Amino acid sequence: MRLLGLACVIAIAGTAVGADIIPLSEVRPGMTGYGLTVVAGTQVSRFEVEVVGVLDEPGDENDFIIVRAYGDAIDRSGGIAQGMSGSPVYLDGRLAGALSRAALWSADPHRPLGLVTPIETMLAVLDEVKQQVPPEEPPEEIPIPKELEKLGLSRLKFVARPPDVPEPGVLYSWPLTAPVMASGFSPRALEVLAQGLDLGLAEHPFLALLPGWRGKIAGLSDFDLGRIVQAPSAPQDLPALPFSPGAPVGVGLLTGDITLGALGTVTLVEEGAVLAFGHPFLFSGRTDYFLTSAYVFDTVAALDAPYKLGTIGEVEGAILADRWAAIGGLVGRSPQPVALDFSVWDEDRGQGTRLAVSMVREARLEALLFYVAGLEATDRALDRIGPGTVSVHYRIEGDDLPRPLERHNVFLSTQDVALYVPWEAAIVTDILEYNEFADPGLLMITLDASITPELSAIRIVDLEVDKDRYAPGDTIQFTVHLQDWRGEGSSWSGELPIPEDLDTPYLELRAYGGPRPVEKGEGVPIIASLSDLIDYLEGVPSYDTLTVELFALDPVSELMGEPWMYGVSDVSASVGEAVVYDEVSLIIPFGAGG
Repeated sequence: MRLLGLACVIAIAGTAVGADIIPLSEVRPGMTGYGLTVVAGTQVSRFEVEVVGVLDEPGDENDFIIVRAYGDAIDRSGGIAQGMSGSPVYLDGRLAGALSRAALWSADPHRPLGLVTPIETMLAVLDEVKQQVPPEEPPEEIPIPKELEKLGLSRLKFVARPPDVPEPGVLYSWPLTAPVMASGFSPRALEVLAQGLDLGLAEHPFLALLPGWRGKIAGLSDFDLGRIVQAPSAPQDLPALPFSPGAPVGVGLLTGDITLGALGTVTLVEEGAVLAFGHPFLFSGRTDYFLTSAYVFDTVAALDAPYKLGTIGEVEGAILADRWAAIGGLVGRSPQPVALDFSVWDEDRGQGTRLAVSMVREARLEALLFYVAGLEATDRALDRIGPGTVSVHYRIEGDDLPRPLERHNVFLSTQDVALYVPWEAAIVTDILEYNEFADPGLLMITLDASITPELSAIRIVDLEVDKDRYAPGDTIQFTVHLQDWRGEGSSWSGELPIPEDLDTPYLELRAYGGPRPVEKGEGVPIIASLSDLIDYLEGVPSYDTLTVELFALDPVSELMGEPWMYGVSDVSASVGEAVVYDEVSLIIPFGAGG
């Protein structure tokens, strides 16, 4: 780990700053200066700036310096590029702030407008890294400086991305959105990473435990992040550029056998504290992301928006603050990640893949990151997309979990079995993160899967009982008739006692596979602690479980004329590595004298 410091130290806004700065109050239109950024390789390039106007609103969070940027670095990049966010801007030789936003309107494409976050605002994030003092969020729209009125502009509006149809007289400004660099992902894993995933299986009881569930795992596009780029690994013989103003910096989300993180530029380094971006990453407030080195291969002048093509490198510390004005971290500070370990075996080819990854603790992203890493491990093991059956076992450990959670399940798909390998564990991870009892302090998730191309399934064909009518205290003798997928028939017999105090006009006997939804006559499960939650999650039947359950009519619903059922007793059995499907039920007359 490297600790970097600067020689000249002055006190500004309560923070010791190792650089001479120019406060916003001294910035005037017409001032000129320069910025620093890496366009390609390890060479820090200079670009020129000219101040066009100053936004000095009440409070620090509404303030920006509007500049024109020009020079070889801007021309080569095709404008102000994604990944330049955080590039330090100097006026009169003093640090004024960080280039943080691009602007839609510009009279000269070779001299684009950009917004600079003043250094005073960014220093609040430096304070937070050291003292945990959060700033406030500015409004979406503020008046335009008088200097820009001659350009026909009357308002400045902050947006997440450029509008399709701009409103006349409005200068739209949006963050430079640090581009997200991914290494080791297949194209379809990147697609899921960007767009998220429809969870499906809407009646699965686990989904009811997710607060605000919308039917999908949110993708990175839902967080207004920049483009996701498949990036090669950095050259092995080229050391990473040390953190310094204008040097590249990475914010890592996944590191290890696959890597994922955002690329930006360092604004200021002071005694191991790093300020960068000049705008938020995920706007998460207090964080514990990976602070990484980074390498820039080149800057691509894309038609929609130029961006830096690069990759994140080794973990050098932790990003501890993600605020409106900047991100901030400490070199040498060890993040507390979640260790992911995937082992996927392909029975058909007799070979498998193991993937080891460290994942940041970020509740909003953990289900997505876990799922995509598991999908990548599965795709590497199978080297195909198609049908099959998978047996999955996973274990989740955490600092504050009363005990590890372990589950086994079997999934089948006629189209794409790989999608189901990390499916359930990703949902359970989300449930644990958002449980109402305690922070689980996730430490490690291990997943072992074995996949066969055959469809291992057992269909419930019929259900028989030994009598036409039953009375309280009787025992139901039943037989379930089964059919293997393209195989032989079989049966399973058992018995269910009927409670002596049961009062209902009829019974329903039902044979089904896997979990079932809650009946209208039943209450929701009582979960009073994190230990109860683990017990419940482990106890939900897997899809290779065959259950025969006895249901009775809820007496209140009978009076209302709507038949609500509730479960009375059940017996279950595992059929092995096969999915049980279809459902058969019998309505049985019930009462004394049966």
